Amino acid sequence: MDWHFVVAGLIVGVLVGLTGIGGSSLLAPLLILLLGVKPIVAVGTDLAYSVPTKLLAAYLHGKQATIDRAWVKMLLIGGVPGVLAGVALLAVLRAHADLALLNLEIRHWIGGAILLACAVTVFVALRAWLGLEGTTSVRGADGERNRLIAIGAAVGFLVAMTSIGSGSLTLPLMMLALPAATLRRLIGSEIAFAALLIPVAALGHTALGDVDVRSTLSLVAGSLPGALIGSRLSRIVSETWLRPVAIAVLAFAASRLLL
Repeated sequence: MDWHFVVAGLIVGVLVGLTGIGGSSLLAPLLILLLGVKPIVAVGTDLAYSVPTKLLAAYLHGKQATIDRAWVKMLLIGGVPGVLAGVALLAVLRAHADLALLNLEIRHWIGGAILLACAVTVFVALRAWLGLEGTTSVRGADGERNRLIAIGAAVGFLVAMTSIGSGSLTLPLMMLALPAATLRRLIGSEIAFAALLIPVAALGHTALGDVDVRSTLSLVAGSLPGALIGSRLSRIVSETWLRPVAIAVLAFAASRLLL
């Protein structure tokens, strides 16, 4: 075990349990800015680290019957090709581009993806604060299907390129696309989608040699107790100020990645 990564996993686990913000959005900047991991390896390691957590969360939501299988299917119809396209593009870039320049570009893409996730999250929160959520009806089965496929494709491509988006973008985008849906069902479906999408992306990055197995195991060893601690703390710590602070910290980290 590498204790630097164990501590990083612990910190991310606690913050995820406290705020519900996606672990990849928190972990990627931590790996790159504080632990000196190359961006392209940070993406692959981040994805591999996420697999057991997503699978366990999907299993628990399945037992609670909060997963809409039709929604997950539509997301995957777009998401799997999106992931494959992203991995294929990375393979081409690795073969033909300077590796140092590619790492710099991926660092910038990760920063941009985190800023996008922060912006979408703030937009959805503002709609709720203004009382606008749920005021638009879902416009037919075809419209719903097309929106979910488009979300899946965009998120899949972004996940393959940056590891960001399976949690931080899918849920707010689904809330915008399906305003009449219940939050519990949206969350369960988003997690089930991520649980099936992330392993595909992780396998692609493993094939490219972008996964550090030792670091991944160390991160998991820290994140599991961290998530337990964070979930316990969430019962006594107010989300009123905590979540905005976490989003502000993410936005700051993203700005550093873009420099």
